[in-house]
Formats: sequence, C-alpha cells, structure tokens
Amino acid sequence: MNLNQGLRTLLRGLGGVAVLCLLIQLLAVIGPARWEIPNLRQLADEVYHFVMSDPHFVGALLHTMKTVVLSLLVALVAGVVIGIPLGLSSVLYRTLTLPVELLRPVPAIALIPVMILALGQGQSMEVAVTALAAWWPILFNALYGARGVEPLTLQTARVFGLGRRQTTLRVVLPATLPMIVTGLRVAAPLALIVAVGAEYLATAGQGLGGVLIQATASGNLQVLWAAAVVTGLLGLVIGALVWVVGRVVCPWSTEW
Repeated sequence: MNLNQGLRTLLRGLGGVAVLCLLIQLLAVIGPARWEIPNLRQLADEVYHFVMSDPHFVGALLHTMKTVVLSLLVALVAGVVIGIPLGLSSVLYRTLTLPVELLRPVPAIALIPVMILALGQGQSMEVAVTALAAWWPILFNALYGARGVEPLTLQTARVFGLGRRQTTLRVVLPATLPMIVTGLRVAAPLALIVAVGAEYLATAGQGLGGVLIQATASGNLQVLWAAAVVTGLLGLVIGALVWVVGRVVCPWSTEW
C-alpha cells in the first residue's frame, strides 16, 4: 500500500468516524428517553471516568486481552496445521471438506454449555470457545492458500530434492502466508466479540463481559455505554496490531 492509498484509507476511516459521531449525537437528541443515550461530551466523560476511576477496569481489560491473544494463537496454530494439509492433499480435501462445511455454521457461543462441562467456568473455557470461533477464517484461508500454490512451483521444489516437509515449510507456507494473515485479520475482531460474549454469559464477573454483567444487574447504563466504547477501541487496537504483524511477516504483499 503506497502513501496515497494509505492517506485515502485514513480519510475514509475518519469520515466513517465522523458519521458515527453524528449519529450518536442525533440519537442522544431524538432517541427514546429510556435508552439514556449520552451525547458525545457525556460519552467521553463516562469513558474517561470508567477508564480512570473504575478499580476493576485494568484487571478486566487485561483478562479480556489475554483471552483474545491466547485464543488467536490457538486458532492460528490449529488453522495452519490443519488447513495446509487439507489444501495440499486432494484426498483429504474431498473427504473432509463436507464435514467441515457442516460444522462451520455452528455458533461458538452455542458450545458454551459443552465447554463448561468439559473445562469448567474460567479462562480455559473462554479461550476454547473463542478459539473455535476464530479459527474458521484462518483455516479456510490457509486451505485455499495452499490449494492456490502453482503446481509448477511444487514440481520445481521436488526437482531440487526437497522433501514434503521442506516443501511445505520453504515453499507452501511462505506462499500461503499473506492469506493466513488476512484470515487472522478477520478472526481478530471476531475473537474479541466472542470473548466478551463468553465472559458475559458464562463466567463469574471476569473481563469486560463481567463489567457488563455488573452494569446490567445494577441498571447502570452509563457504564454500559462506556464499556461498549472501550470494547470498540480495543477492537481497533487489536486490528492495528494484526496489521503491523502483516507488514512485518509479509511485507511483499499488496494487502498492506
């Protein structure tokens, strides 16, 4: 991505933020009173007090971040280890593609009761549920990235005496890496959504989901709005970190 393209992308993003701010301000004026939608100044004050004054904020933020990072690492390893062999082997591809497609629509949140029975309540369960949700984009990008490697490239590697393992590590993996990182970019915000949802539905007040539980129980809409904004900002930070990872590991790709 050159400088002009980056500038245009930034301006479009700022334009979208401006439209969102205008919408929030409009809803604060004309929205139903029971929603208690704050205007932009009130919302900024609430976020500031939530971040700076809430004694549980730092611990909740770190808990959610740890869940997201661990789940993305698990999803990345599982997606690559399973996806690349599926893409390289026609037999495995034809055999397992249909079962994988059947399992893909199952929402990870629906598996929370099963995970609680298997792992109990806590961060292990949160990581497992979040990783199950996040690994699908990585798996399919790794799969189709491996299938997209030119056969001539693989034949050349064999001519030079590379075995299957060396060909996978030195030829297939570098060729598939941009698509894998793209899958990671898709999976990162999804992981955040599912992690907060798992914390809200199935844990005892941990993470940002725990903050939402407490605010819901007390009817504190100000904290709910502030937590929603903080979660959105956290999503932006995670997306930016994944973008940096993409620039570092595959700088040749036009995606960055």
